[in-house]
Amino acid sequence: MKITLFITSVATTIFLTHCSQPMGPDYVRPEFQPAADYKASTSSHHGVSQFWWKTFRDPKLNSLQNQLSAHNLDLKAAYARRKQAFARLNINEYRRFPAAGADAGIQRVKASQAGAGSSMLKEYSTQYNIGANLTYEADLWGRVRRTIEASKADAAAADFAVEDVRVALQTQLARNYFALRFLDAEMDSLSQAVKSRKKNLAITEDRFNAGIVTEIDTARAKSELATAEAELLSIRGPRAQLENSIAVLLGTQPSTFRISSQGNYDGHLPNIPAGIPAALLYRRPDVAIAERRLAASTARIGMAEAERYPKISLTSTGGLSSISPSKLLNWSSTFYSAGPTVTTPIFQGRTLKTKVKASKAEQAEALANYQKTTLSAFADVENALASINALKTESAARQRSVSATTNTYELSNTRYKEGVTSYLEVVDSHREQLSAQRTNIRTRGRQFEATVQLIQALGGGFSRSSK
Repeated sequence: MKITLFITSVATTIFLTHCSQPMGPDYVRPEFQPAADYKASTSSHHGVSQFWWKTFRDPKLNSLQNQLSAHNLDLKAAYARRKQAFARLNINEYRRFPAAGADAGIQRVKASQAGAGSSMLKEYSTQYNIGANLTYEADLWGRVRRTIEASKADAAAADFAVEDVRVALQTQLARNYFALRFLDAEMDSLSQAVKSRKKNLAITEDRFNAGIVTEIDTARAKSELATAEAELLSIRGPRAQLENSIAVLLGTQPSTFRISSQGNYDGHLPNIPAGIPAALLYRRPDVAIAERRLAASTARIGMAEAERYPKISLTSTGGLSSISPSKLLNWSSTFYSAGPTVTTPIFQGRTLKTKVKASKAEQAEALANYQKTTLSAFADVENALASINALKTESAARQRSVSATTNTYELSNTRYKEGVTSYLEVVDSHREQLSAQRTNIRTRGRQFEATVQLIQALGGGFSRSSK
C-alpha cells in the first residue's frame, strides 16, 4: 500500500514538474537585419555547392579533398568532441527519470553489549541483505530542464563545430594546392627564362669570339643566367613546405608524399554566386556555433537561479534482511522506507546570487560574440567580393603587360643579333618580360585564393537548414 502511495507521489511530482515554469529566461534568437544586397554583388538565391571544389575542374584537387575527408586528424578530433557533447547530453537527459539501483551483501556483525536490547541479540551474527532503491529529483524549479536545454545547445554547437572545422580544412587545402600549382607555374616560367638565357649566352660568346662584341656582353649574359637559376632554386623551398603542409592535412607522412609538378597551371576559375545576405546567417557554421552557445548560456541562467531554491528528492528503499539465509526469503525479512528529502541552501544566498550574476554576464558575453561573429561574416564576404572584382581588372592589365614586354624582348633580341643595339637592351627587356610573367602568374594565383576565400566566407557549402 505504501509502495503504491510512493509511486503515486512520484507520478504526481513528475506531472507537477512538467507543468511548472522553469526558472530563468526562455531563449529567443536575436533579431538581425542584414542589408538587402552586398556592395560588390547583385542578389542571388544560389548558394555554394557542398562539393564546391569540383567547380575548379581539377581531378587532383578532387582526389586530395576526398583524402582529407577520410584521414584528416583535426576532423577526427572534431568528431570525437561531438561524441563527447552528445554523451553529456544523454547523461543529463537521464536525470528526468527516476534512478533505480539494487544491492546485495553479506556482513559479519558484532552487536553492542551495552546497547538497548543487547540481551536479545547474539554478540556475533551474519547479516544477509538484498535490497533495491528508487530515487527521483522533483524538478519543480527547472534546474534539470535547463541543464538539458544547455546540453542540447552545447551538443548542437559541437555538431556545427565539425562543419566549421571541415570548411576551414577544405579551404586551407585548396589554398595550399593552388599556391603550389602557381609556384609550379613560376618555376616553369623561370625554367623557360633559363633556357632562353643559355641560348643568349651561347650567341654572345660566339659574337665575342668573332670580335663583334666586348667581354662585358658575355659577363652580363652569364650574370643574367645565374640570377635566373638562383631564382628558380629559391622557389623549391616554399614549394616543399606547401607539399608538406598538404601531407599533414591529409594525415600522411610528409616524407612519403609527393605532388608532381605540371608546369604552367591553366585551371578553371569558377564564378561563385554570393547569394543574398540574409541567407548567410544559415550558411556559416561559426555563426551557428555562436548562436547555440548563446542559447546554452541563456539556459545556464535558469540553472543558477534554480540552485537558490530547495532541492526535493523522493526516495524509496526496500528489500530483504535476515541473519539466517534460510529465512531471507520469508515475508518477515522484508523492510522498506519511503519519503521525500528536502535540501535547502542556508547561508549561501550571496554566493548563489553571485552565480546568477556571473551566468548573466556570461550570457551577455555570448550575445556580444554572436553579434560580432555575424558582422564579421558579412565583412568576410564583402572583402572577398572586393578582392575578386579588383583582381579581375588587375589580371587583364597584367596579361597586357606580358604581351607588351614579350614583344619588346623579341624586338630587342632581333636588334641585338643584327648589331643595331647593345646587349644591355636585351638584358633589360628580358628582365621586364620575366617580371611581368611572374607578376601575372601571382595575380592569377591571388584570383584563385580570393575565390576560395569567398567560398569559405559563404560557409563552404554548409547549410544550417540541412542539419
